[in-house]
Amino acid sequence: MTAPASSLLPRWQEVTSALSAATTLTQIRDALRGFGADVDLTHPDDPPAPCADTPPDTTTVDLQFSGAAGPLTACLRFPPGVGLSSVDHALLDAVPSLINAALARTALPDGGRIKDREAALRAFMLLTEELGDASDPDALIRIADRGVRQLLPGVSLAFMDRAGSGWYVRFMSGNSELDLTRSAASHSLSNIPSLDSAVRSGQPIFVNHWNADAEGLPHTARYRAAALQAFYRDGQVSGLLAVGTTDHDTWTELEKGVFAAACRSLNLALSRAWHVQQLAEERAALAAFVSFEEQVLHTTDLLDLSTRAAEVLRATLGDVDVTYLEARAGIWTPVMSGHELTPDVTDLLLPLTAPESVVPPQAGRTLFCPFDHATHAVAVHVTPRGEQTAGLLVMTNHASRDWTERERSVFRSVGRSLGMALDRAAKDELLRTQNASLQAQTRSLEAFAQLSADLGAQEDRYALIRRAQEVALSLLPTGFAVYYEPETTPDGARLWRLKSQVGDMGNPELQRIVDAGLDFGRTLNLITPWQTGEPLYQDSYAQDTDGLTQAKGVGATACLPLLENGAPAGVFCIVQSDARTWTPADRSLLSSVTRSLALALDRARSVTELRRYSAELERSNAAMHGANEELEAFAYSVSHDLRAPVRHIAGFADLLRKALSSELDANPKATRALNIITDSTAHMNELIDAMLNLSRTARQELHVGPVDLNDLVRGVQTDLGPDLRGRSVQWRVSDLPAVQGDAALLRQVLSNLMGNAVKYTARRPEALIEIWAEAHPHQWTVHVRDNGVGFDSRYAHKLFGVFQRLHRPEDFGGTGVGLANVRRILARHGGSWAAQGALDQGATFSFSLPRAD
Repeated sequence: MTAPASSLLPRWQEVTSALSAATTLTQIRDALRGFGADVDLTHPDDPPAPCADTPPDTTTVDLQFSGAAGPLTACLRFPPGVGLSSVDHALLDAVPSLINAALARTALPDGGRIKDREAALRAFMLLTEELGDASDPDALIRIADRGVRQLLPGVSLAFMDRAGSGWYVRFMSGNSELDLTRSAASHSLSNIPSLDSAVRSGQPIFVNHWNADAEGLPHTARYRAAALQAFYRDGQVSGLLAVGTTDHDTWTELEKGVFAAACRSLNLALSRAWHVQQLAEERAALAAFVSFEEQVLHTTDLLDLSTRAAEVLRATLGDVDVTYLEARAGIWTPVMSGHELTPDVTDLLLPLTAPESVVPPQAGRTLFCPFDHATHAVAVHVTPRGEQTAGLLVMTNHASRDWTERERSVFRSVGRSLGMALDRAAKDELLRTQNASLQAQTRSLEAFAQLSADLGAQEDRYALIRRAQEVALSLLPTGFAVYYEPETTPDGARLWRLKSQVGDMGNPELQRIVDAGLDFGRTLNLITPWQTGEPLYQDSYAQDTDGLTQAKGVGATACLPLLENGAPAGVFCIVQSDARTWTPADRSLLSSVTRSLALALDRARSVTELRRYSAELERSNAAMHGANEELEAFAYSVSHDLRAPVRHIAGFADLLRKALSSELDANPKATRALNIITDSTAHMNELIDAMLNLSRTARQELHVGPVDLNDLVRGVQTDLGPDLRGRSVQWRVSDLPAVQGDAALLRQVLSNLMGNAVKYTARRPEALIEIWAEAHPHQWTVHVRDNGVGFDSRYAHKLFGVFQRLHRPEDFGGTGVGLANVRRILARHGGSWAAQGALDQGATFSFSLPRAD
């Protein structure tokens, strides 16, 4: 970062020289014109008026200062295109003090305490020139000390740095009467009213009649007046210049102006120096960053990375100690040996960096602790791993000072670089693990693809398990595979039974024990995965796990539960001859084997169940075919064999009525008997027709197409016209939808439901029949409601059965087959049906059909 450019600085010395020599307002106006601007100077005797009208793009600056006759205003108008930087505005802000000093000097009969004006002018010009040439802050302060003491003879100067809440003396004049250097080495100056006032105001503070006891500085009792100016950097107070005199008790306006002007010049020079220093620090931080990036580009080892980070910081910053901490068993432990933390630093880090207190938002942050909190200044960078804290990079110095901006920038850069390198290392390790796992899964899938091809339609579960054991052993070092299932003996004991084994145990005694069965609860290698549903791995088999002291030649073991339909069916075990570490790739491989085996077993079981279901379906279809043939035979019998006897009965009844016509008039009982025979034969014909209709409904081919239910309802109403003669029947029919179906069959549905509504409202003086439809996401529901005699809702399930009636035939006629026919038609259309009612409160019959849209 570079200091802002200034268009006025080249003219500054010329203008300030002219102002220092000015004794009249005209000379002041002429001096100000040296900035290249038009100047209007408002005199106290003139009427107040604003600056003259200016053309567009003209920059106007008003300078307020005090003359002998009161406040004055100088209006500076810079030509179009002349831009003023922050440095230019700072220079212009210093001009009123110089004008005030010039005017105050002309008002003093003896020229003030500065006896030689020309010498003072030369001293101020020299001060400005020297401040413009230097760039080191310490050099600038020494230059300011010489210049101020030349401008204000007899004063002493001190410059203090801000650190924390206190002040530390950075520089003191050689002739200083202050006795503070001894205490400043270990203590800061704080709670001093004048210093605090200078910080709050940001302007020069002049203290007349200095009171050392009231200020809390007893060692300054010899001073009679003081002047203070605070300096700021990036909006924060960074230093303070203090001037004291033992010659007089008050400051003149000329002395105030000289001090203010000198402070402004020093502030400009310090700002420029700080900008240059900041640029150098950023360059150093960038160089450190590049150096570290080059060093860690090809390494992922934590110790190597942290060591290189420490080397970069020590090489760049000099006298610092660096270590990297990693959480081990809940304690922050140095990764590099010989880098233990001192007790005071440990105590400082503990509340800041305890693993349980480092929350995710702190990950990646850098914390700086000034040395007034401990015997060292401490810097901590938190390196993240995802949302967790991976470790801490800690740096300490041994100087009694705070961290400089350069040190902070370098440490931040190295900390971020280390964090990125560690993150890259973690990602590389994760990628290697994932690649190994992927390769293992690929080998497993290839093996099981071959397994599927080998077994084909194999349904023997133990043959499948044995093939899986062979596949697993082919992908691992020497060993054997065993598969166990729990079994209950006749005496009630539970044992683990060996169901499949591939490979030789190499231990006849162990083989005998395994063949005899293992204790169900004692064999932890088997019961643990069985109960938890999780694999159990042992890198080195512990003989006390299963209580098998004879288990010689058993190295590493892996036992995985085999699940079928989500429940454990057995335990699949792989045993290695030697101890070995089960890598993530090994675990992934065995998990893939057991999952694939479970899928193969499910497939085998599904094939068996499908074959059994197919056989049952064939038997069911054969039975249904036989039933249909019987139904066809029954329908034929009804249509041909039953009609002839019914016709005979009806015919002979008519002959008997004719033969006894003269005698029937005298014999009412015989007449009634003949009427019953005639009515019964008619009802029998109706039943035969209804049964035939029901049979045809089941066998009739559907002719599906769009059907307007409104047209069907109107047609049924016309058919029911003869039944409504002499009755008062009100129809309330809402607009009905168009559906997909067989129009003839759906007309039968509506004919049955509407006919029943007409029938069962016959005893109502005012019959009301309502028909409406409701739309649902996937179906239409049509309702037919009447205010007839209703029915007991407990028996609603009987209504749609054949010959099921809830009313006596003598009360309401019918065959009891109509609603059964409705049910069969709706079933063929993929619909549903329902009925609701209450005795003497009417009934509602509903049916639903799928929506076609």
